Amino acid sequence: MSRVDRASYRNRGGPIQKLISAYKARRFFTKAGENLVVKASAEFRMVKNAILEVGDNVTIQDYAFFQLTMPDPKVFIGNNTVIGRRNIITAKSKITIGNDVLIGSDVQIIDHSHGMRRDTPIRLQKAEIGSVEIGDDVWIGAGAKIIMNVRIGKGAVIGANSVVTTDIPEYAIAVGSPAKVVKYRE
Repeated sequence: MSRVDRASYRNRGGPIQKLISAYKARRFFTKAGENLVVKASAEFRMVKNAILEVGDNVTIQDYAFFQLTMPDPKVFIGNNTVIGRRNIITAKSKITIGNDVLIGSDVQIIDHSHGMRRDTPIRLQKAEIGSVEIGDDVWIGAGAKIIMNVRIGKGAVIGANSVVTTDIPEYAIAVGSPAKVVKYRE
């Protein structure tokens, strides 16, 4: 007898979940593919010019938080991708997440930071704005932080609680704070 994989992200939900997902797709997404699942507790705060596009078979888990704010926020999520519980995705410019990406719980992906010049209080400084790109077939472990101006290559694995501050090559396994490549997928 084979074991059944009951991973929560494969649970597409019943009729009420389908209604919730359809409502959120119309309300918040500029483009939504087939079989989108958006949990009721997922939260979206967006400016009028925000672009949020997702492909087919995307799941956005409980308490995920999307903040798309000035000046020109865009978030693109590919097919068969899972945004884990309590994820925070904050864009002022552009975040791209590829196909077949699994993102564990409590992950933060942020494309900007505060200015830190000495001559002005931090709270009065304009944001420094960059971008984030996550390739196809990437696994990001629970609690990881992905900081602005980072590219994570195809097939990479980011360890739990890692802080990614520099580019990660394709098929690399990176862990730590800051994340360092420890080996490559075989």
